[in-house]
Amino acid sequence: MRLAIALGLLLTSACTSPPAAVATSVPAAPAPTAPATTASATASRTTPTPSPTPSPTPVPKVPVLADAPVQTGLRLPWDLAFAPDGRMFVTERAGNVLIFESGAPNARRIGHYSLPNVRAQGESGLMGIAFDPDFARNGFLYVCASRVDEGEFRNQVLRLRATGNDIALDGFVIRAGMRAAAAHDGCIVRFGPDGKLWVTMGDSTVSRLAQDTASLNGKILRVNTDGSIPADDPVLPGRSAPSAIWSYGHRNPQGLAFQPGTGAVFEVEHGEDTHDEINVLEKGANYGWPLAQGPDPQGRFTDPVWTSGGVTIANSGAAFVTGAMWGLWSGSLFTAQLKDTDLRRYAVEGTKVTAAEILLDRKYGRLRSPVLGPDGALYVTTSNGTGDRIVRVVATQPP
Repeated sequence: MRLAIALGLLLTSACTSPPAAVATSVPAAPAPTAPATTASATASRTTPTPSPTPSPTPVPKVPVLADAPVQTGLRLPWDLAFAPDGRMFVTERAGNVLIFESGAPNARRIGHYSLPNVRAQGESGLMGIAFDPDFARNGFLYVCASRVDEGEFRNQVLRLRATGNDIALDGFVIRAGMRAAAAHDGCIVRFGPDGKLWVTMGDSTVSRLAQDTASLNGKILRVNTDGSIPADDPVLPGRSAPSAIWSYGHRNPQGLAFQPGTGAVFEVEHGEDTHDEINVLEKGANYGWPLAQGPDPQGRFTDPVWTSGGVTIANSGAAFVTGAMWGLWSGSLFTAQLKDTDLRRYAVEGTKVTAAEILLDRKYGRLRSPVLGPDGALYVTTSNGTGDRIVRVVATQPP
């Protein structure tokens, strides 16, 4: 009986005891890992993105030239100049200033001014033209003309003012001191990189005046735009102070050009029966006429850097060309010939001048003034008397 009771109590205890705890597995937190690296990022660190291959620098070549008239029906155009807005101003020896919209072929003529009291006689008349460096603001341009003034036949440097396409005489820069004549009357005007106005003046057939430092004939002149004398002009023999004269001993200078980069002044003038010259102008120098032509064997004067030797070709205006389109010819000096009716190129190294190509030979007749245009082309006036033209010479690089 007691045994049965004990067994019953044991069974009851087993049934009522709490169940044993069951072990459960908790997932472990993932270990920190480095950020994933993409293939493109890896590539960018190890292989730089290639830069575009630069185009090779074109090798300069001898240019190909194309020439054609852009204006026709003119009468003895002497010089031309381009305004900052591209308009082309042309002087005719009779006293006219013609304004064209541009240097493009057959550009419309939009202005015409007749300078009063001009005497166009032989080589004299309205000649050189140049724009004031500040033309866009002040409207000034400068010309040289042979005129009767105060009872004398004089060459004068005059200042004009352009208002739109209307031109009026504004005043004198050089009124007196330059004798005019029907020959040896060359008078070009150009602004130099120094901002001064440079003027050529022939001897007006009185050769002794070229050596007379009291006369402005047979000289290269350098003045301020109001005609006053720059303080750094030379003091010449026989004078006690600077004058308008930069150099003397010139016969009939008609070309003036400033070398790009150096600013050296190259001047072109007619010889008598021999030795047309190209000179590099030096301050206060004497170039010898009429005591010497060409190189002076006695060494008394400054020699030219080039001469035509025993003949004359009547080289007139001059201009340097620059720009990629001119290739191997960039930096060359070009002159126009009246007598030999051509355009010539000269290779220039420093002050060494070497004759090179003869161009437009007898194609357009007498050539007067070459001018580099804003488009990089060379514009050349003819001087035949009737049916004269402006010829444009365009240079391109061959493939």
